[in-house]
Amino acid sequence: MRRARKTVLLRTALAAALAAITVPFIAHAAFGDEAVTAPTAQVFPTRQGVGIVWSDVDAAGYRVERRQAAADWQDVSGTLAASATSWIDESIPAGSAAEYRVIGESDSAPATSPSVTATRVEEPPAVGDIDALALDANRGAGVTWLQNETATPVTASAPADGSRVLSAGSLKVKLPAFIAGPGNYDLPQVALTQGDRTCSTEAVLRVKAVSYTPDLQLETFAASLAAWSCAGSAVTVAAELRFHSAIGYQALSVTPDKLDAGRVEVGSSVNQTVTLKNTGTEAVKFGPIALNNGAGPDWTLARECGQSLPAGASCTLTVKFLPDEGRAGYWARLTIEDSTTLNRHTVEMTGTGTSLPKAPQSINVVPTYRGLALRWQDWPSAGGTPVRGYFLHRYLDGQETTQWVDAGSSWAGWITVTETVPKPGTEYALSVVNEIGDGPIGARVKAARPTAQIALTEGPAGTRELTAATLDGTVVGFAVGPDSVTPKAALASAPDGRSLAFVTSNTDKVLWAQRVAPGGIGVPLKLWTSQAAITHLSWSPDGTRIAFQTPENGTPCVSVISAAGGTPEKVACDVTSPSWMPDAQTLIVVDRRLAGDDRFARIQAKAGGARVATLAAPTAAADGMPVRVSPDGRLVAFGSGSTVRLIDFTSASVLTSPPLPAPIRSLSWDPDGEQLLALGVDDQVHRLNPGRLEQTPTKLPGGPAGHRLDIAWQRLGLTIAPTAGVLGPQVSIGFDASALLPGTTFTCAVDGSTPAACTSPYVATNLRSGEQTLTITATEPDGRVTKAFRTFTVDATGPVARTLAPAYQGSTATTAAVKVTATDANGVATYDVRYRRASYAGAYSAYVQPWTNTTATSMNLAMAAGYEYCVSVRAKDKLGNVGQWSAERCFSRPMDDRLLTLATTGWTRASGSAFYLGTTTQTSAYGKALTRSVQGKRFFLVATRCPTCGSVAVYAGSKYLTTLNLASPTTQRQVLLGLPVQTTLFSGTLTFSTRSTGKLVQIDGLAVGRT
Repeated sequence: MRRARKTVLLRTALAAALAAITVPFIAHAAFGDEAVTAPTAQVFPTRQGVGIVWSDVDAAGYRVERRQAAADWQDVSGTLAASATSWIDESIPAGSAAEYRVIGESDSAPATSPSVTATRVEEPPAVGDIDALALDANRGAGVTWLQNETATPVTASAPADGSRVLSAGSLKVKLPAFIAGPGNYDLPQVALTQGDRTCSTEAVLRVKAVSYTPDLQLETFAASLAAWSCAGSAVTVAAELRFHSAIGYQALSVTPDKLDAGRVEVGSSVNQTVTLKNTGTEAVKFGPIALNNGAGPDWTLARECGQSLPAGASCTLTVKFLPDEGRAGYWARLTIEDSTTLNRHTVEMTGTGTSLPKAPQSINVVPTYRGLALRWQDWPSAGGTPVRGYFLHRYLDGQETTQWVDAGSSWAGWITVTETVPKPGTEYALSVVNEIGDGPIGARVKAARPTAQIALTEGPAGTRELTAATLDGTVVGFAVGPDSVTPKAALASAPDGRSLAFVTSNTDKVLWAQRVAPGGIGVPLKLWTSQAAITHLSWSPDGTRIAFQTPENGTPCVSVISAAGGTPEKVACDVTSPSWMPDAQTLIVVDRRLAGDDRFARIQAKAGGARVATLAAPTAAADGMPVRVSPDGRLVAFGSGSTVRLIDFTSASVLTSPPLPAPIRSLSWDPDGEQLLALGVDDQVHRLNPGRLEQTPTKLPGGPAGHRLDIAWQRLGLTIAPTAGVLGPQVSIGFDASALLPGTTFTCAVDGSTPAACTSPYVATNLRSGEQTLTITATEPDGRVTKAFRTFTVDATGPVARTLAPAYQGSTATTAAVKVTATDANGVATYDVRYRRASYAGAYSAYVQPWTNTTATSMNLAMAAGYEYCVSVRAKDKLGNVGQWSAERCFSRPMDDRLLTLATTGWTRASGSAFYLGTTTQTSAYGKALTRSVQGKRFFLVATRCPTCGSVAVYAGSKYLTTLNLASPTTQRQVLLGLPVQTTLFSGTLTFSTRSTGKLVQIDGLAVGRT
């Protein structure tokens, strides 16, 4: 029968200890499941011999077997009781090694443990009086919560749950319950406790001596422990463990573990002492003691310690700190190589050099058109001490003035001082003041030429005014003058950057234009007054017109007005958010006239708003959201909630920016088209990169603002003059660069062609049909580069012309009434008419062009007898395009009968006014022939037809062609009778032979055509 289960606390502890150790003398254990039947064994050293401990598997009894060298297994214990869990082999000789296994006896087959190996020591370790737990926390190497501590006496617990705890002072070290003997052990887990904090970590245990008593208590123990990755500690720590040991240990105390030299004025020095004390029982030997590379010359070391330090003794190291400049952050590391378990101790050293601040490298002087912003980074410290503030120095006409600016008065790390009306020629410089004093003055800087600003309408609703900001968002107000009108609302910039259009919104809504340029501010010019709101201003790229939106009976309408004022022209209603295309002829709008959803459409900027195209993207801006076309016309940007969306004209794709903090109120493109500004309803301005719209928008660090309604990027640039809606292949496009510096140079390029130097007007030839984009790049003498764009449609195709008359192929008339026509989308301007001719037996002549650049569509062409005439026409349209010559229309005037040869007798030559050219050749006899050598494909015989007329057969060479019956109910003179058309050019003799007797055959002439 199986015996009843007894308490197994000790057995469980031993089994867990086996599982915790994974080195040569400690076997692995994995048990605790009732299904395990084979015991697990472990060995441990005792004075009496080799101890074996095993897990209880409820066997009926146990025995221990031993095997040495190549011998067989031998039972060395005999049968042990079922309650036995350990046994000591006292028979193995000292210094001998053996394998052991434990056999669990049962009613069925016995269960055998895996074998374990042990070596009995030659001499059991001596039991001594050294008890100590000495922890070296290595605090100089980094962050750790552990403290250096050496504590005695040491207590060792009984084995429990596979572990044994050594305790002394506030330290506790939890180790495996049994160690197989001297050696090095990699422990996957060791619990290290100091005070009320504990961590578990991997460690290496180096055992010098260990022995246990027969009742499994620790008798003596000497080891060192190196542990790392302890939670909350970034360094490796070491501990010397001694329990009833006769073996001494080394321990070194380094004080302080971190050294701060404090503030030291540049040119002075301070000595700091590091004390080394041997807190162990054996002498500590030293290797190199040195500062890290790069520590000098700010740190130097004087060594006053020898090559070793006896137990209980101390020595000192002296470190000198000699800063060479005023700054914080001096750092060095002192490294002490030694013979302790840790092998190396370090001391981190810091210090601060103090001095007057250095001269700041620069101050940013950023102009707007009328004011400027002085900006510099706020320094938290300088010369090693906190910055108290700054002196802003101004120099003008040999005089210096200063202004105190407190440190910390910054926004986003930048201090800004604005000047609304700076004095021309002023130079600016900065000096920094710290706790030592006022530092040297930095370089003087003048304001650059003002060339760009961000114009805004800003302020409370009733007094909203124009203001300006630098391109980084710093608002610099400007004096608007006594003629200013408020409150201002919608805003737009002229293409040359020297004027603004804006709306005031009192009882009447008024559209104004005002010169706002670096040279001054003009008087507002009233363009138009409306009872309804005026919104969504957009100034045409040629500077001549302004588009806007107004409601009409609740429906949004778009109109355009001259930039000089006048009566607006309504473009269309049920369209919103106008923005000019760079052709200055068309607008992009949200078209609500479409069936289905609203879409972006391109419409003519004239009455009727004819739709030119509908954009492919299936989207549109919601009512009230801003829409802006890029300067080059490739992209449409619009607000969609708190995001900016982009679409182009070639695909249905829609790009969306990351969300801004608030919904979009206004958009404005950089006039070069490389950046986009977005104003949110939170009054913050963000900059976006249209080429990388997925990137996070950059918030302009210009400081907080309030009540902003609209925004416009103003930049001095050139303006391309108005151009027609459609141009020919030869263009001449003027541009105005009066806003730029004298000496500015220009390059021009059309649709990706290589830019070439150009002047106004830009002239290009041989352009292809279709929409083209002209890019003009201006480079000013100071290096500033700007661009302007103009799209235009080229019609390089000439008219298609044709000849309408004459419709006949042969005629006896002396002139031919020629009629021509042509078609062209842009209208026909003039015609060129030409002809060539060929005699009845010769080739065509060269072309003759009697009509050139004529506007006539009818003309009379004189015809000589015996010739074929071929007429063609071409036309020129109103853009100068000349079309291709039309297909020829050919017709012939007959030769006289006198040119026909009398091949036989029997013919009579007669004359009379009724005959062609007053003559005829006739006969009434059969078989009489006339001949003529000719070249042609088409032939017409001129003859008389009458009731008594006969017939005539026709031969081309020897080939019979046809027989012409000249009989007719009435008499007809000068009748042209067509002969069969030849497929190829016939060159030879035509023969006309009568085929009637007693009937009149009267021949009047012959017409010949080569076509």
